[in-house]
Amino acid sequence: MAKRITLTRDEIIHLAKLADLNLTEEEIKKYQQELSQTLDYIANLDELDTSAVEPTSQTTNDKDVFFQDGAKNDRLFSQEKATANAKNKKNNYFAVNRIL
Repeated sequence: MAKRITLTRDEIIHLAKLADLNLTEEEIKKYQQELSQTLDYIANLDELDTSAVEPTSQTTNDKDVFFQDGAKNDRLFSQEKATANAKNKKNNYFAVNRIL
């Protein structure tokens, strides 16, 4: 059986901060339990014998998913539409905090 994973209160608060969520104490305890159970479930995958499974980077066997030259992609967002609901943007680009 896989090692049990238990997220700490501080880890839940950190995740909530990353997701810009304000959690109550009750929610912190709830998510601490639920997310720990989810990680436990995922950890079970380590017990599977995958030695006969061929590595792959995709499963659909799609070969060419690009548009032909000159074809219009109607699903494409304009830059303005893509950033319309962005919390932080600058010159129509997403603005993020530096991490390095």
